[in-house]
Amino acid sequence: MHVVAHNGARIWGGAERATTLLLAGLQARGHRVLLLCNDPLVAQRAGEMGIETEILPLGGDGMVPHAFRLARRLRALRPDAFIIGTYKKLFLAALGARMARVPRIVARVGLETDTPRSAKYRFALPRWVHAVAVNARRMRPAFADLPGFGPDRVAVIHNGVEPPVRLQPPGAVRASLGISPDVPTVGAVARLATQKRLDRLLRAVAQLPGVHCILAGDGEERARLEALAAELGIAARVHCLGHRADTGDVLDAIDVFVVSSDREGLSNSMLEALAAGVPVVSTPVSGADDALEPFADGTAPGEIVGFSEDEIASALRRLIADPPRRAAMADAARRRAVERFGMDAMLARWEALLAGRALPEAG
Repeated sequence: MHVVAHNGARIWGGAERATTLLLAGLQARGHRVLLLCNDPLVAQRAGEMGIETEILPLGGDGMVPHAFRLARRLRALRPDAFIIGTYKKLFLAALGARMARVPRIVARVGLETDTPRSAKYRFALPRWVHAVAVNARRMRPAFADLPGFGPDRVAVIHNGVEPPVRLQPPGAVRASLGISPDVPTVGAVARLATQKRLDRLLRAVAQLPGVHCILAGDGEERARLEALAAELGIAARVHCLGHRADTGDVLDAIDVFVVSSDREGLSNSMLEALAAGVPVVSTPVSGADDALEPFADGTAPGEIVGFSEDEIASALRRLIADPPRRAAMADAARRRAVERFGMDAMLARWEALLAGRALPEAG
């Protein structure tokens, strides 16, 4: 297949990385892929992952000429399938792809708040989009119940993950930060954005004397989070690393991974933590149920708690005090990553969806 995707973001976050990983996986399976995007940063990062890119911006919904420009490019490219990777650009992207008569138009939805709540989505989805792929079960009803769309056009395709590559010897990141091996450490790998609510994590850490916190990632909230750490008197125990390419090594330094977000789809960073064998504590965001659901024997790869810093702190305190339970959760995490979030299974389901075939059984 020849697959073209569009990403309309001006940041490099989880959705952008997930779309690029999908394209890279399809490319590795012999398909031709191309990413059209709004922003040079997204093009640069996707290019670093081996994906051919072009800058083709889509503006707001009123910029109908952008849809015509997209249609002209798609007519020249003649793809078999077109993936809309940014929900806010769905109206113009779907219009352009429909005008170009792309045989298969699929919207990838990766955030639980991206629903067909407004008239533009309720108009465009049934008319211009052949199928929607959501990455968490909890997100499916919003589209399956849409009049004129229906459940047969909505697929749950979990993100795929592979164990993050390790570039350094065990303990190297802790050593570089001056954290001894016996010091309990929690943390997250995330874009430092408001929706991630990493302030909750810092307030929880403030309730846990001696516990260090590692934050890998960058974003507009970094200065505010560093100021909050100082205000809470925990600046010496909070390590903001900025953007890191060595995710495997960072996860090696963390005893418990924390998702403190207000909203998610299915967190790619959480899946990487599971694949690396790091237990997870998560707020009850979409995707947490899929990832942290207990196995039949009662073991679970993580724990879902409420949205308050007190509940997060209590869960972390219990896990830090119980190394045998953490070890059992680490084993469950690796197992969940393999059985439910394997890359091959994810790519097989996407191949079927893009080709309009019945999807293989999900994990």
